[in-house]
Amino acid sequence: MTMFTYEGKRVDKNNPLAEYPTPQFARDSYLSLNGEWDFHVDQSLGNHSFYPRHITVPFAVETVLSGYEHRITKHDVLHYRRKFSLPAGFLKKRVLLHFEAVDQRCDVYLNGVRVVHHEGGYLPFTVDCLELKDGENELLVDVQDDVESPAFPRGKQAKSSSGIWYTGTSGIWGSVWLESVPNEVIQSIRIDPDYDQKKVRIRATFEGRPTSSSLQIYHAGQLVGSGVLDENLSCEIDLSHHFFSWSPERPDLYDVILRINEDEIKSYFGMRKFSSVLFNGHKVFALNNKPYFLSGLLDQGYWPDGGLTPPTDAAMINDIEAAKELGFNMLRKHIKIEPMRWYYHCDRLGMIVIQDFINGGDKYKARYIALAPFFDFHFKDTEHLSRFGSASREWRQRFEADMEPIVARLYNVTSIAAWTLFNEGWGQFESVRLTARLRELDPHRLIDSTSGWHDQGAGDFCSKHIYFKKIRMQPSEDRILSLSEFGGYVHAVEGHSTKGKGVFYARKKDLNAALVDLYENQVVPALSQGLSVSVLTQLTDVEQELNGLLTYDRKVVKVDKETMRGLNAKLRIGGSKE
Repeated sequence: MTMFTYEGKRVDKNNPLAEYPTPQFARDSYLSLNGEWDFHVDQSLGNHSFYPRHITVPFAVETVLSGYEHRITKHDVLHYRRKFSLPAGFLKKRVLLHFEAVDQRCDVYLNGVRVVHHEGGYLPFTVDCLELKDGENELLVDVQDDVESPAFPRGKQAKSSSGIWYTGTSGIWGSVWLESVPNEVIQSIRIDPDYDQKKVRIRATFEGRPTSSSLQIYHAGQLVGSGVLDENLSCEIDLSHHFFSWSPERPDLYDVILRINEDEIKSYFGMRKFSSVLFNGHKVFALNNKPYFLSGLLDQGYWPDGGLTPPTDAAMINDIEAAKELGFNMLRKHIKIEPMRWYYHCDRLGMIVIQDFINGGDKYKARYIALAPFFDFHFKDTEHLSRFGSASREWRQRFEADMEPIVARLYNVTSIAAWTLFNEGWGQFESVRLTARLRELDPHRLIDSTSGWHDQGAGDFCSKHIYFKKIRMQPSEDRILSLSEFGGYVHAVEGHSTKGKGVFYARKKDLNAALVDLYENQVVPALSQGLSVSVLTQLTDVEQELNGLLTYDRKVVKVDKETMRGLNAKLRIGGSKE
């Protein structure tokens, strides 16, 4: 398989994904460690004497772009080595080493000293580089990955790809970088836009003793607000004289510069509000207090050459813009956490996001989880844990423990309107209690508690997946009616599709005609029942799953753009947009 280009930008093997990884929390100091690393695979932890190969970071070992392109077993140990020296003038007082994503269990060594052990696969971690030396330094990373372990989140990863399950992701698959900081540093900021009051509240955490601070807010380069942090490291700024709403139609953003003592970070935010309102007797989704129809696509976030890792910054932009050109205003990010730059591009381009949590647990019992809902039979997720694949206490504890860092990671993303807690019962447990917990962590976003099946009555959405029968939506008295997955029509494009039958989905030779019939005769009529969210499966083909509007290589748009835009134009609430 060849490497792909996006807008003329080919993957740079020596410096891939070189852009600053976290625009929501940026410092001027930045040194990317992406690129070629020494590499070896064996079955021995701590074996740091032999590195006969090279691998390109940050691409997983299974991918073309890694240069390795092999699947591994749970017994294998991936050994990475990178030697580096700090550029002249880089070091201030401390150096922080950041890993955006490593799947699944890893140990990091700096100059022979183990500095951190991390477990997970979808969350970042940071190392304080106390072991740095003048001259050359040696960074070692050992990784193990059991893609079928019931204890860890795995998303759509599988040991062997088939049907709706895709190739596993092992090793370093997110950016690695260094930044130089003062001794005392800003650890985090939390940005809360108050749309109704036309104010923004910003809170910080700080490692050290804060003695001075300043906060500036800019819009289009103009200073529109400033202040200092109080004793609780928070500040509220009135934007009523410079108020600009954020929406997909006009994605206005404000820039933030925060300084505490010697440390300075840059961020941004948009003034928007996600909620529900009553319209014609139905509770519907609302953007900025107005009824707003979310017409979206299921977005798996997989790439033929990079796996879970987008090959370039331009590739991320390409996907988002392709969805917008087809008339969609929302992407449901399906069981994956993207690099932070993907969310940044959604923020600045104007694409609303529904963000899924990452599923895991034991293997699911299909006859209970997948078949029972078609007969309107639902299980209680406090009693039937083995059927949901959530019998493992370790899985339940890990899922709940990850909730807070996931919310913290994505809290300042402007475009995220809602969380999906559980999808189709996979690893589901105690969703009513966990929905309440998620509400405590993030009171400003909506929650799809159980997307698709096994609804327990919690959350803001009455959320349905309908693939094999006609779409008939029953009005919900107290929740937003959401068609959170539908369609999935298979259409293969010769020369751009892998071998696969698109199992579980209807095959449609004339995709455009099929979509016109589906939208005009099933989706649009559901507006009268209160439908205000729809998620078509899906943005792109993925491996053997051939139900995308784009081919997996992103080189062919399977649908007529004007036809799709016209269908989306019919999905309006009250006949207006923001």
